[in-house]
Amino acid sequence: MKTRAILLLLICLNCTAFAQRNNPVIASFGKINLDGHWKGDDFGDESDHRSIPYIPVIASLEKDILTLEFMEVGSDVTVTIVGKNQILLSYPLWGDIPEKYCIPIDTYTPGVYLLELSNSQGGYIYGWFELK
Repeated sequence: MKTRAILLLLICLNCTAFAQRNNPVIASFGKINLDGHWKGDDFGDESDHRSIPYIPVIASLEKDILTLEFMEVGSDVTVTIVGKNQILLSYPLWGDIPEKYCIPIDTYTPGVYLLELSNSQGGYIYGWFELK
């Protein structure tokens, strides 16, 4: 009986963790939660399996400005914003990437948007935000 109860508890915890991982957190203000994997970092090779992915940027939403703060300077980053299955912005940052990059979003209509950051080494991180 105890074995069944423990097994049932483990199954419930596993299902909860899986549901949380596949349910994007949508920010309407403040910090945008980012997920993914950033290749080309200096913290080990691809066989290094860390439980917390390395994400070298902080994205935040304040009023009509989307701000990207880069923690390290890379060689290239492409910033993409997708809304209603349509690319609204795709902008490559080449060479000397600024520490802080601001994107005005005051012309965007209310809705849910996908922020994507990618690099030429296959790195890809993303986060969702909502404009009300």
